Formats: sequence, C-alpha cells, structure tokens
Amino acid sequence: DILEHVDDTLKEQNFMVIAVAEGAGQEFVSTGKKDATGHTIYGDIGTHLRDSINSHLKPSGGRSFYIDPSYIIRSCPIRPNDHIYCTRLARDAVHTAMRGYTGVVVGPIHNIIVVMPSHLVAAGKRRVSVKSSAWQSCVQTCNMPSSLTGLQRKTG
Repeated sequence: DILEHVDDTLKEQNFMVIAVAEGAGQEFVSTGKKDATGHTIYGDIGTHLRDSINSHLKPSGGRSFYIDPSYIIRSCPIRPNDHIYCTRLARDAVHTAMRGYTGVVVGPIHNIIVVMPSHLVAAGKRRVSVKSSAWQSCVQTCNMPSSLTGLQRKTG
C-alpha cells in the first residue's frame, strides 16, 4: 500500500519524492474517454495521489506538494529538440535519485547538464528586465501576445 510506504519513508527520512508516469494508476482515475484519434485520455494520477496523501497526512499535520511538469517546461508548441532535452533531463534526474543524491536539482549551465544543490537554486530571486534582449528573445520565441510582455504602457 502506497500510504504505508509514505508513512515508513517519512518516519525514516522526514521527506520523500514520488515520481509517477502519465497513465499510471488508471484503475483509480480512468476517464473512460478516447480522443479523436482513438487514444485513451488518461485521468490525472498526480492530483489523485496528492489528494490521497494529503488526506492521509492531514491528521498528523503533514501535507504534500504536486508539481505538474507540463506547466514548467514551456507554453509554446514543442519542437523535436524539446523531446531530446526533456528526455535527457528526466533520465539524469532519475539517475541522480538512484545514486542517492538528495537536495539537488538537475539542469543546464552553459549547455551542460549538471547536478546543483537545491539551496543554490533557491537562494534568492533574480529579476529579468522586460527591456533586456534575453526577455525579448523569450517573447519572440514563445510568440507571446504583447499584452503579456510587460512592455505596454500603463495609463490611468
């Protein structure tokens, strides 16, 4: 039972990370629907797990957090390189976890995938100037509507 495993792990380590694949646990969250091409539309196992674990942990004052990676990657159409990049990040993250590393993040620095301590990533806020060339490149690459660029003049 997963909730027993959660309890055992939290007793031992006081934290845990659960990674779950799309399509897992469909016996709990199946939509029973198909898309236009006939492929199964999967229910969201991530939110189901989050809600189940939160309900289980609530009496003891615990809770869980759910991060849906589809919102983290980007909000514009994918390209073939995106698949390669995401596969590489996922593989390196899993290998890092399997090696027993905790408190780290896998990500790129100067086009090299590295393992970084989480505290460095979360050490402080960095601001991006909406007038910078980096921001304008982002706006153009993502085909961002002008209303979201931060460059419109404020009136009133």
